[in-house]
Amino acid sequence: MTRRGGAAGLLAAAVVMALGMIVADARQQSRLPLSPGAPSGAGVAPYFDGWYANPDGTFTLSFGFMNRNTREVVDIPIGDRNRIEPEEFDGRQPTHFPPVSYTGFGGRRERGAFAVRVPAGFRGDVVWTLTHNGFTYSVPGRARDSAYELSYTPQAAGSLMPIVRFAPDGPPSQGREGVTSEPQTAMVGRPLAIRIWMEDRGERKPIPTSMTWFKYQGPGEVAFEPRTARTAPGGGEATTMATFSAPGDYMLRVRVDNFGITDSAPGHQCCWTNGYVRVTVDGGR
Repeated sequence: MTRRGGAAGLLAAAVVMALGMIVADARQQSRLPLSPGAPSGAGVAPYFDGWYANPDGTFTLSFGFMNRNTREVVDIPIGDRNRIEPEEFDGRQPTHFPPVSYTGFGGRRERGAFAVRVPAGFRGDVVWTLTHNGFTYSVPGRARDSAYELSYTPQAAGSLMPIVRFAPDGPPSQGREGVTSEPQTAMVGRPLAIRIWMEDRGERKPIPTSMTWFKYQGPGEVAFEPRTARTAPGGGEATTMATFSAPGDYMLRVRVDNFGITDSAPGHQCCWTNGYVRVTVDGGR
């Protein structure tokens, strides 16, 4: 009896241990919601940040993303794994998704990286889908739910979206849709100078504006020098040198913001403006 009971106890212990290993493995395969982020192997999630009502009756839908990895920088070319539907809105989205980490409510999300404008009376969804590391995420953008409505009006301390131009008298951008510069050309390894003009337009004492550059689309790496710069109070001009590691077609994004005041931060959905630069890079001889 003793030996039979001992064998049964050992068998039961082995079963419990095996079940414990299965549960532990399952937890590793599907991470718990509050567990630390994985360095790599996770997906990239698209986000719908909200919508703006425009004076002409159209609507602007703002989108961002979260690279769920803490270290893996992800590139997803436009195609089946990175698409927007309806097709007429496809192609404006980013293909480069670095991990980010902002203070306060900003967290690990990149908000307002781009936007699309839909006509008055548009009642469908604009759906952005991303697939990476075996994970597929889709998000619908729509201008129907008041909980997602964003505002162009001044914030609590008077902040507004700043202005960015690519020439002193060029067309201004003051929002998520942004302004796109004239096409540029460059060569691999040779810095390309890009100048912008920034202006704070808040309804309060003027404060400095800042620029931050991002690779937005393209096959290779892009180095910016400087990547960030800050103007005098009220605004000013700034230049960055962009150097490309590989030939191909690129799009760069500059975010002009007045972060640092109480009512302006990524997590507040205010106050920044986008600018975009298309660059064709030649490999040279």
